[in-house]
Amino acid sequence: MNKSSLILGIIVGIVVAAFGSLIAASKIVSSNEVKFCASCHPMKTFYETWEASVHGPAQKGAMKAKCADCHLPHDGFTNYLITKMKAGLNDYLANMQGKGSTPQYWLERWAKQGADKHVYESSCRKCHQELVAPGIPLKAFSAHRQYELGMTKETCISCHRNVGHGNLMMVMQEKAASQKLAKNEK
Repeated sequence: MNKSSLILGIIVGIVVAAFGSLIAASKIVSSNEVKFCASCHPMKTFYETWEASVHGPAQKGAMKAKCADCHLPHDGFTNYLITKMKAGLNDYLANMQGKGSTPQYWLERWAKQGADKHVYESSCRKCHQELVAPGIPLKAFSAHRQYELGMTKETCISCHRNVGHGNLMMVMQEKAASQKLAKNEK
């Protein structure tokens, strides 16, 4: 192989790698949009409860959050990508197997894993950096201070469980009961 062929090969390799990186980056960005997450039928309930929640678009003056803002870690790009790929693959496989489409599936999954395994501390802290701001109620100030000093095992989600999707657990339980009732009536 002569020198000019080697240089041409390197240039072509760099161009292909750059093009591939741009495509991958555009897919990462587009798959972070709420529209993408809500495009799956099983996500309809999640979308509806998020939409009406404190962080959803229906609330005026509240901090808006997209799915990836809460449901992916923000403590490093590598961890973010790995978690995104795992979560996407798990959701895809559940949907292909027909599992992810029932409220009962999600209730069982949360019972096994805990609902708080789907929200990350680094996600909350990315936006909520000032936890002991002036004017917050004394009870909240005290709890946040203990959290910041490492004096509690409480997490953001253990205290603020209903922020992202309202009372999602109750909604899923109602839907599961309704589906069970409809099935029994047949």
